[in-house]
Amino acid sequence: MNIQDFTAEDERFVRQYSYDDARVVAVDLADEFVGGSVDVIGDTVVVVGGGTEQYELDVPGVSQAFIRNGVLTIEVEVDA
Repeated sequence: MNIQDFTAEDERFVRQYSYDDARVVAVDLADEFVGGSVDVIGDTVVVVGGGTEQYELDVPGVSQAFIRNGVLTIEVEVDA
């Protein structure tokens, strides 16, 4: 699943920011993923919710991802 499909699925609020060397995508997961976790495996971001929900997102060039206060943040490297 890609980020667009993930955010459109439940009409999640998403913001994207572009910088010289990176692109940042922030997705508001709210209470859905309280106690959740994120792992980066290659170009895949694995998001696990507090319950049994799990999503695998294809994100080429991902450098890091984390959840804080219900917001999933994914940083993607941009070639200069």
